Amino acid sequence: MSSNAVLKQAASRAMSPGVSAPRSVAEALPICPACGAPENRATQLRVFSARGESTWGKCNDCAAYYLIGDYDCAAEAAHTVHMPWGQLQAGVELNDFKKRMYDAALAGIKMHAPAAKTILDVGCSFGGFLLEARKRGYDGMGVDIVPEAVAYVKQHGFDAEECESMSQCRLASEANPVDVLTVLDAHIYWPNQPAELAAAWKLIKPGGLLVMRVITKSHFVAIGRALQPVAPGFSRRFIRRSVIDHRFCMPLRSLLKTISACGFQVESVVPRDAQHSDRSSAAVRMLFAIGDLSWKMLGCHLAPGAMIYARKPVE
Repeated sequence: MSSNAVLKQAASRAMSPGVSAPRSVAEALPICPACGAPENRATQLRVFSARGESTWGKCNDCAAYYLIGDYDCAAEAAHTVHMPWGQLQAGVELNDFKKRMYDAALAGIKMHAPAAKTILDVGCSFGGFLLEARKRGYDGMGVDIVPEAVAYVKQHGFDAEECESMSQCRLASEANPVDVLTVLDAHIYWPNQPAELAAAWKLIKPGGLLVMRVITKSHFVAIGRALQPVAPGFSRRFIRRSVIDHRFCMPLRSLLKTISACGFQVESVVPRDAQHSDRSSAAVRMLFAIGDLSWKMLGCHLAPGAMIYARKPVE
């Protein structure tokens, strides 16, 4: 069976009534949690990241890298609060730093869904995107796994809840879907991409929009691995900078294939919209500029991320 067929089976199962996202990567095996390919076709490797040394798999079908091991939401939340984006002061400061990206996402929403009113922000952190969306007249709500972030968002007048998986979301549902669901810098912490995308499908109105700011650094990890025999120290640092504390990194084209297999129609992919700030480092700005140009002209993705706008078809 092809990996695409396996993926469609996984997505179909995840969209069935009563089926929620797996709690752990181990439970999701023997398929790749990124694309659904048989896990026995993966290569295991040791990766040094902000989580320390850990075992990762490289799927030889979709070329995604992913953290192998149990997924526990409480442990993930405890980890996050020790990272800058999981702490109140630093998280609020990041709201300002990421304003360029928020503005770009909202401009894209206006273009692709001009009549949209309601937005569910998945992985809302300390509400930076929701605050910008409110300024433009949207009715926003958010979910996150960090209690302090959820409390902060509620204090600013938004509906918000702690939520381990979109399959457990109570703010939106098939009976009460939203116009737009945003996932900005959050998908790289999911233990199962098809399951979460299938859950997202249920929360979006027919004709509604999925907007994802995706981080696509698998090519950087591949470069780091290639350098390991000649420059092991540099290789380790390069991979660590690429992975940071993420659980997952996947090539853009493979991720687009997964999104499409879950029923969405990808309408546009814009690398430049994913740049966080005009204050980002010169190297980051250069990578996004080159990546945007290479994607437009050659269909080759070189940037460290992209903004994806995908539609749930009208039934």
